[in-house]
Amino acid sequence: MTGAFHYLLFPIFTLIGAIFVVSGIRTVLEHRRFLHTAVRVPGTVTALRTEYSSSSSSSTRSVVYRPVLRFTTVDGRIVETASPFAANPAPARVGASLPVLYDPADPAKARQAGAGGSGTFHGVIFTAGGLLFGVIGVIGDLSTFT
Repeated sequence: MTGAFHYLLFPIFTLIGAIFVVSGIRTVLEHRRFLHTAVRVPGTVTALRTEYSSSSSSSTRSVVYRPVLRFTTVDGRIVETASPFAANPAPARVGASLPVLYDPADPAKARQAGAGGSGTFHGVIFTAGGLLFGVIGVIGDLSTFT
């Protein structure tokens, strides 16, 4: 690689890596804060919302399923809310009983307990990907000076 493209490519990799690392760490910290205050109660999956996403670079559409959780708060309120996490295959079946974690200050902020609703997992993946991009960018930057 030669020219201006070579001098721009690796700094862009480094920048993208830094953005992913910061985003990943932020996700992990937010999830840890949530876990610190969350209340665990039994819940039920009442529905699966089907969501579609399409890539701007192709005509393919991917499908994910977002569980709708119903649970009763410790003060007796019945809450039904969509999980912030969606997946394919669906993370649970309609009618499944599962533990739910919710924010007592805002019970609509709820997610299924366990790995299927773990912000930590997503944060670690973002951080690892960001570190990979960052290392490639830094090594590439250093190679331009040799």
